[in-house]
Amino acid sequence: MDKIAIGKVRTSTGVRGYFKVLSFSGEADHFKKLKGQNVEIRLNGRTKSLTIEDVRMSGMNLTIKAAGIDNPEDAKKLTGWEFYVERNRAVKLEKGEYYLADLCRCSLVMDGEIIGKIKGVSSNGISDMLEVEVEDKTRLIPFMEIYVGKVDLKNLTVELKEGWLLE
Repeated sequence: MDKIAIGKVRTSTGVRGYFKVLSFSGEADHFKKLKGQNVEIRLNGRTKSLTIEDVRMSGMNLTIKAAGIDNPEDAKKLTGWEFYVERNRAVKLEKGEYYLADLCRCSLVMDGEIIGKIKGVSSNGISDMLEVEVEDKTRLIPFMEIYVGKVDLKNLTVELKEGWLLE
């Protein structure tokens, strides 16, 4: 089963080895289910396994404690590492929601013709933006229903409704 990134270590917190985690989905419940479980973390092609001892919310911060990480110095060494889990352990998606990793495997199509390859997704504060490689240039396409049509993960395509966005 393939794995998907669900969050990233931000920094250490406290004196007992806890660290703050940014949830990519903005939700924390799926992290709470990882307590007592082994998870994979990755950074720059390196992979480690952690056993999650505790997961809690501290104010607005998701904080995690892993076995063998018992002080702030060790916790700080995890900064930037991303959590990967099997899809069935990630947050459940609602209709119209997609994992970024899935969108980044898709081609952008218009009128049935491939016009670019989605390389990433970013946010401008108003909407997510598809980063699309078109003729050796990166174009930003607002990931909004007015501009983007059908997302077909089976055929790995995302429909573009408005061609003027590529000009």
